[in-house]
Amino acid sequence: MNTARDQLLDWLRNAHAMEVQSEEMLKTHIRRLQHYPRLRDRIVDHLAETCEQQARLENCLRELGAEPSGLRQFSARFLALGHGLLQVASTDEVVKSLVLTYSFESMEVVVYRTLATAAEVAAQPEVAGMCEEILQQEEAMAQWLREHLPDIVRQYLVRLELPGIQAKR
Repeated sequence: MNTARDQLLDWLRNAHAMEVQSEEMLKTHIRRLQHYPRLRDRIVDHLAETCEQQARLENCLRELGAEPSGLRQFSARFLALGHGLLQVASTDEVVKSLVLTYSFESMEVVVYRTLATAAEVAAQPEVAGMCEEILQQEEAMAQWLREHLPDIVRQYLVRLELPGIQAKR
């Protein structure tokens, strides 16, 4: 019989794989962003948070007697590679990266809100607290992207019309 604790462990494994995917996607964005330093700097900062989140989830799983899923990590890296290849082929790479990152951050917000609730139900207050802390980081990143999206899109469109200037990344 599946319990709330079992489901929480499964969702924590999914969240760990999600952070692996996020790390790979953010690394790709950083390597590709050349002409948008504010966006690049914020993504660099969030990459550090993402790596910390990944480590916290891994430690949490181990403390609960479980391990991250190797198959889910592999799948997450593969998905991130696919996203990166699609963006590199785009003429509007920076805008697609921005949209993808904002969408991914929004998904992470929902995941951590769900995990915090599940941890409470499963009588794991420490896990709930960790998920709430990560949730705040994800909400801050999503808010930053939402606030800066119009300026970045404007920069892209202005650069697009300047002769001899690359707008793509």
